[in-house]
Amino acid sequence: MGHYNSEYEDYYSSLKRKSGVRYSPYYNNGTDFSRRVKEKGNFWVRRLTTDLIGVLILFIIIVGCKLVVTPQTQGIYNYSKSVLNQNYDYKLLKEKSETINLTNIQEKILNVIGELRSKITGKETITDKIKKNFILPIEGTETSVFGYRTDPVTKEEKFHEGVDIDAKENTAVRASFNGKVKACGQDEQLGKYIIIDHGDGIETKYAHLNDILVKKEDAVKKSQVIAKSGNTGKSTGPHLHFELLYMGENKNPKEYFNIIKK
Repeated sequence: MGHYNSEYEDYYSSLKRKSGVRYSPYYNNGTDFSRRVKEKGNFWVRRLTTDLIGVLILFIIIVGCKLVVTPQTQGIYNYSKSVLNQNYDYKLLKEKSETINLTNIQEKILNVIGELRSKITGKETITDKIKKNFILPIEGTETSVFGYRTDPVTKEEKFHEGVDIDAKENTAVRASFNGKVKACGQDEQLGKYIIIDHGDGIETKYAHLNDILVKKEDAVKKSQVIAKSGNTGKSTGPHLHFELLYMGENKNPKEYFNIIKK
């Protein structure tokens, strides 16, 4: 999931610093080499220990769900049991691993965690919450999809982090859901834009606006008119650029909203 907001860059950098990896200009020195080998060995011992502890914790949780019977714990136990009872074609799994997509795997892991969390707490998953409660900020047809595309201005292959929805200038743009205005401003690429924080790590972004009708820190309600669509920034015509983000990662809005193709 390689597309994230720049504000998360420090966080990812800190993870790298905490990894314990160090590069020495004296790699060929025997003492330093031995130390590096020892450090690497210690790393794998710690990693294996951590993984085993994680498996033990999961085992305890599953056994606990079997002993303490409630609708939530029974759901978790049945789900875990169905996963373990699956018959896997390991040859096929090996073949698929050669073309593995880490982004999709991480996405699926997050979905499984979300489902387990939902079963434990009784709350809906993030996906269900968005699909059930959020709305498209404007009515119109999709003119540019999420993902890699030929940039309409530079003609280069670039990643498009949202979808473009056709709209005449000064069409009302509505908040997709309740939240607080995290940022609003203007830059060369997006023109005038608004970012709304909806809680639970969910954010939406609205760009190429003509007018912004809210300010930073404002509380907004679902369907509230927050802006007027326009043609500001790097744009070839009037439209709304709309992004959906979860934990700083851009998501494909079409997986959550019913967007009409042009």
